Amino acid sequence: MATTNGPSAGQSNDEPTLNPRPGMADPGAWAVTAFATTSFMLGMYNAGLLDAKGASIVLPVAFFFGGLIQILVAVLEITRGNLFGAVVFGSYGPFWVIYGAIQTLFSHDIPAANLDSALSLFLAMFAVLSFFFLIASLRTDAVLVAIIALIFIGLVLLAIGIGGGYTGATKAGGWVTLVFAVLAWYHAAADIIASTFGRTVLPVMPLKPKPGS
Repeated sequence: MATTNGPSAGQSNDEPTLNPRPGMADPGAWAVTAFATTSFMLGMYNAGLLDAKGASIVLPVAFFFGGLIQILVAVLEITRGNLFGAVVFGSYGPFWVIYGAIQTLFSHDIPAANLDSALSLFLAMFAVLSFFFLIASLRTDAVLVAIIALIFIGLVLLAIGIGGGYTGATKAGGWVTLVFAVLAWYHAAADIIASTFGRTVLPVMPLKPKPGS
């Protein structure tokens, strides 16, 4: 999750990039920034910190920042040989596009009595994906592990809260979302700053041993 001289998603600031093309910047920090920003905005509403009537402002951000940017970066990560980044961004990017599409195009086709359970299923499926992303992240860095663990917890809480009508769980999921969004901003900032300073400034605590160690 870094730029030219930093690590890709799944690597630390202390490791070389994974098979980058000559002159090609690592786009991971762009995707993480988009994900964090969109998540933080929605988290503010789910946590009850802002009036839910304004939550529609999240939808264009979900389509064009949280969604589109992550999908673009996922394709770029494939060309760089970074499977972890490609799959993670290629899953969370469509998550935001699907979320926006549900809210704007498809929710009208679902009976009101079934909408909450349908949304709960959607969130639960991405919680499953997040769980094995979490396992894969155990060879990356501690900050990224914490982010994905909190994404998993947040999705589970939101699925329970929305599906069962438990407002407390929904609010808790919103607070967890705010925390992992801030951590994701930190990770993206660590990578961007490392690329311009030429050294690690914000540590992410790598978990994968360096080659030869």
